[in-house]
Amino acid sequence: MIRGLRVRIPVPVVLLVLLVGMLSAAVGSASAAGWLAPADISASNETVDGRPEVAVDAEGNAVAIWERHVGGAEIVEASERPAGGEWSEPETLSLPGEEGERSMVAIDASGDAIAFWITGDGSTHFLVRSAVRPSGGEWSAPETLSEPLSEAVTPLLAVDAASEAVAVWTVFKGGDRRLQGTVRSANGAWSEPEDLSPAGQHVNPLQGGPDVAIDASGTAIAVWTLEGSSNYIVQATVRAAGGDDWGAPDDLSAAGQDATEPAVAMNEAGEAVAVWTRIDGSDTVQGAARPAGGAWTAPDDLSAAGQDAGEPEVAIDEAGEAVAVWRRYDGSNLIVQGSMRPAGGAWTAANNLSAPGRDGSSPVVAISDEAGAVATWFRSDGADLRVQAAVRPPNGAWSQPDDLSAAGENAGFPAIALDAAGNAFAVFGRNGNDGPFVQATGYDFSAPRLDDLRIPATGTVGVPVSFAVSPFDVFPLGATSWAFGDGSQAGGGNAVSHVYAAPGRYPVTVSAFDAGGNASTRTATIAIAAGPPPPRRPVELALRIEGESLRKLLRTGTLSVAASVNEAANVALSGRAKLKTGPRGQTRTRLVPVFAPQTARFEAAVEEKVTLTLSKRGRKALRTLSRVRLQIAGEARDDAGGLATQTAARTLR
Repeated sequence: MIRGLRVRIPVPVVLLVLLVGMLSAAVGSASAAGWLAPADISASNETVDGRPEVAVDAEGNAVAIWERHVGGAEIVEASERPAGGEWSEPETLSLPGEEGERSMVAIDASGDAIAFWITGDGSTHFLVRSAVRPSGGEWSAPETLSEPLSEAVTPLLAVDAASEAVAVWTVFKGGDRRLQGTVRSANGAWSEPEDLSPAGQHVNPLQGGPDVAIDASGTAIAVWTLEGSSNYIVQATVRAAGGDDWGAPDDLSAAGQDATEPAVAMNEAGEAVAVWTRIDGSDTVQGAARPAGGAWTAPDDLSAAGQDAGEPEVAIDEAGEAVAVWRRYDGSNLIVQGSMRPAGGAWTAANNLSAPGRDGSSPVVAISDEAGAVATWFRSDGADLRVQAAVRPPNGAWSQPDDLSAAGENAGFPAIALDAAGNAFAVFGRNGNDGPFVQATGYDFSAPRLDDLRIPATGTVGVPVSFAVSPFDVFPLGATSWAFGDGSQAGGGNAVSHVYAAPGRYPVTVSAFDAGGNASTRTATIAIAAGPPPPRRPVELALRIEGESLRKLLRTGTLSVAASVNEAANVALSGRAKLKTGPRGQTRTRLVPVFAPQTARFEAAVEEKVTLTLSKRGRKALRTLSRVRLQIAGEARDDAGGLATQTAARTLR
């Protein structure tokens, strides 16, 4: 949504100390579920003044701005926090030797940050300054947008989705205090300041306002308090998209009743809502709505009659639902209240957001379609000042208040902004034993994204499968866990591997957690196929002829052979003797079969004995010898068809 940024005339945060006094010790901060612990983002040992402001783009990149006293001068500082990162060291935006105050910041759709503040020109005049930081770049040198002003006004700023911006401030001109504005085109050029309020009318910023908002097309609305002839009147003017001039003012508040503290908000479609305080013996918060391109409705009372109410703020989401917050006096305490207006509907009865019996003040609010509304304020319980917040989910009820700042520290004047996913960024001033600081915290609404998720569709038994994910969250991440679907122990980390033991289809689930306890889970199925059978070792055969003598062989007719294989196999053994054969004078030595062949089944790695039996021919051939050379041949064939051969030889006497 497009949110107009507004600030009240700021009260120095250091004044918080004067209100309730310094406490002797600070204790650890406590945050409810969703809210992160606050972190210091300004430097120490210097006084922080004013109300810090914060802006965030759709992706969760945030910029905060504030003023700080350094060496007797007030300077403008800023800190940046990229989505998923940490707040940067503060950077000075105002010029050296030049004071700056009443600063504000906005971020456009492209991630460019625009900062505004007021500075003196060394005499009796003041100037509106601006600096721009391109997305991912550095802050520019300050640019002067206004003519010299006779008073230290508060400029207001709004940015649209097309990177156009509009800023307004008040200026004395021709005896009147006029409202002026300038427009920044998408190419970054600011227009010459233009009068928004007519001549002869007196705009009074001390009665609250002005405020400005802009929609996605560039249509802008400004509201202010006019000093009428008999009472204060809230007025509004519209600048059409692409137009050069602002339209004639419309009176939003009823005649005859003082009206002050106007605020306005628009969504991208151009629907607008304005709120203000009407003074009728007691102070009543009122509101009016304007459909895109239409006319303002008659005022509605938002706060109950007879209750002093004021400090209204308003926001509207893209669906047209609006939320307003204010503080009202119940006779003993200041209570923060809120009301909702559904798109095209009526404002609901007021709800108390802050706890009874505790003063609450300076509420601000933001809204998104995703997260609903988030309101912050500061309250006193007689011991310290503490920043609190409440959340209203879409179509839900306001939560109980959560403390954003630590107990035992004075904290106040919060600002808040939402990104496109509904994550909230809050900044505020705090003053503890270690001095004044600007602190920042966040409401972690959205779960982490599961970027670059890799779950393969297929795998193979026994082969490691790799899984990976790159979780991303605007706020700090927690753990990442994996379940592989086969009953094995879950894995942890952004990159893991797993080996499946059996074929099948398995659901693989990855879960990523963030610091707020939100979880994102994704499941995909992997099909595991049976792998090829493990490779078999080549079959090997070992033979050994047992200790024998030729005499024993002839007596028993048998020979013992020990054999073994490394794989189960069938082993065939045969035996021959080296003999001289042939007619006298033509004899030659040959290997002649002398044993009957033998086949046996051998198991792997088990040595067994095989008995070979002499054939009749063999017994006859060996009977006349005194020694003989025997050779045993073996052939092993395993179940897969592998073949191994081996021989063993021995001379017997």
